[in-house]
Amino acid sequence: MSHRYFTTPIYYVNDRPHIGHAYTTVLTDAITRWHQLMGHSTFFLTGTDEHGQKVQQAADGRGVTPQAHCDELHMAFKTLWPNLHIEPTDFIRTTEKRHKAVVHRVLNELWDKDLIYAKEYGGWYSVSEERFWTEKDLVDGKCPASGNPVEWIEEKNYFFKMSNYQQALIDHINENPDFIRPSHRRNEVLGFLRQPLTDLCISRPKSRLSWGIELPFDTDYVTYVWFDALLNYLTGIGYPDSDEWKGWWAESTHLIGKDILTTHSVYWTTMLMAMEVPLPKSIVAHGWWLMGNSKMSKTKGNVVDPMALKDQYGVEVFRYFLLRDMSVGQDASFSEAGLVTRNNTELANDLGNLVNRTLNLVEKRFDAKAPAYTKANADEDSQVIAMTNNLGQAVTKLILQYRTHEAVDTAMALVRRLNKYINDTVPFKVIKEDPERAASIIRVVLNGLYAAATWLTAVMPQTMNELIHRIGADTNGVQDGAPVFKGEPLFPKYDLPIPDVAEEPTQTQEAPKEATAQEDGIIEFSDFAKVDLRVAQVVAAEKVEGADKLLKLNVDMGDESRQIVAGIASCYSPDELVNKRIILVANLKPRKIFGLESQGMILAARDGDGIFVVSPDGFPVSGAEVS
Repeated sequence: MSHRYFTTPIYYVNDRPHIGHAYTTVLTDAITRWHQLMGHSTFFLTGTDEHGQKVQQAADGRGVTPQAHCDELHMAFKTLWPNLHIEPTDFIRTTEKRHKAVVHRVLNELWDKDLIYAKEYGGWYSVSEERFWTEKDLVDGKCPASGNPVEWIEEKNYFFKMSNYQQALIDHINENPDFIRPSHRRNEVLGFLRQPLTDLCISRPKSRLSWGIELPFDTDYVTYVWFDALLNYLTGIGYPDSDEWKGWWAESTHLIGKDILTTHSVYWTTMLMAMEVPLPKSIVAHGWWLMGNSKMSKTKGNVVDPMALKDQYGVEVFRYFLLRDMSVGQDASFSEAGLVTRNNTELANDLGNLVNRTLNLVEKRFDAKAPAYTKANADEDSQVIAMTNNLGQAVTKLILQYRTHEAVDTAMALVRRLNKYINDTVPFKVIKEDPERAASIIRVVLNGLYAAATWLTAVMPQTMNELIHRIGADTNGVQDGAPVFKGEPLFPKYDLPIPDVAEEPTQTQEAPKEATAQEDGIIEFSDFAKVDLRVAQVVAAEKVEGADKLLKLNVDMGDESRQIVAGIASCYSPDELVNKRIILVANLKPRKIFGLESQGMILAARDGDGIFVVSPDGFPVSGAEVS
């Protein structure tokens, strides 16, 4: 079994986790799970970066020791990940003894190789980035990375001879086009390397910063936080004493945000060259989550709390949105409305309704057992079966290219195709004339659901494993005669969030007029827009005792069931309506009819010959909006 090693950055404990941390870690967790499905042995490392000036300042501001601050803040990350269904192999802290030992070992090794030296140095120092900048680096006299003020500092420090490895790094990048992904990030690093590479300051005097790992060859200094932190990727897999670290490292991938690309692709790689350790196989840099057109930041007050979203909409919907909406390498805009829309359209409608109506039929007509595929129809079945059988190969290809949002959509494309298939083959009708063929249609759908759910377990592990259980499947797929149960809806729908601030009409906009019926019976569009028309399926029907014209119907709207009392008994028998698709006025206020609550109204046409229930053309999913 081949090894695969995936890492997130280790997160700085100067503040609480936000959606940026959550995305990187969910992404890495999902990629790890996908590789497990491919049959690989995986190691997934995350953790916290606990040294440096910002940590010391945060601790001083709270009146606690830096260690006490780190002990508290690291738990905000460590306890969040299980709540987001993230399962790292290991969680590392840079204050651990095992990590300090590796840092000391590497520092001593490079010192002995004469690759570290001391000199007096003056430069513009950014506290927020914890690094020095030259005059030409500054933008309007401020830090080019954060835009924060800088201060001129002159002091003795220790430097790593990073410049020794500039050409070797350029050669490696050019010879390994997949080393830095996506390609435009690779070009960005090569552009950076067109300028002479300076040596890297790797120390801070204790007189200015005491919170860090001491230099083993000069205890008046501590190690620069980035030199310390980057070594965690080796510490986590047992470098240098473990027998296994080389196997993991040969297939290592760092998943990072684009803002720390230089530190990983230049600082880290040259450190590894000096240590004579091979470079990681890949560095994958994703974009930022934006609010509008701006990066989320604490100063702007637009940082999204992943716990609040998880609690409101569920962990797995949150994970789905993150992986579905961001293309790795590009920025993505976050909106709560976007999350709700993804849930309502793709999860509740496309997947949830498909599961609901399929398993409902299995429970009612096949004794709640998975039917066998015994009566094929090549014209109807072949494309869907081929798509089902090829899903794993298609998703694998995309994951290996880190096109994760396309991998999710590929699995959902099968779900959409299954919906079309079941609409075209109408097993709910076929079962009346040909139960064996209807059983085979349903089995095609169950097999497709198993394939889609399997490859979506990386995205929504608990919900998809629950789905696999419901459809009578095990690790070998759906089994003939296995028990099947519909259960509660997998994905409830949510109302779109109401904006915090209502838009005021501008001088060039007219405020909407109050909708009123005109004397000639003509209504405004706003009146019609109030009517919520939905597709529904009749799952049960019976006469209302004591009322000749009334039928009581139970209808399936995808994410809920409703009771409807309709005056159509003179034209339809109960059996004629079961499994019939209807159009329902879904937002009509419930009312009592003959002592029974009616939760909507069926659309029907009336002429001299009687009443005709309006049915949608084709076979749209239950709950689909009529517009």
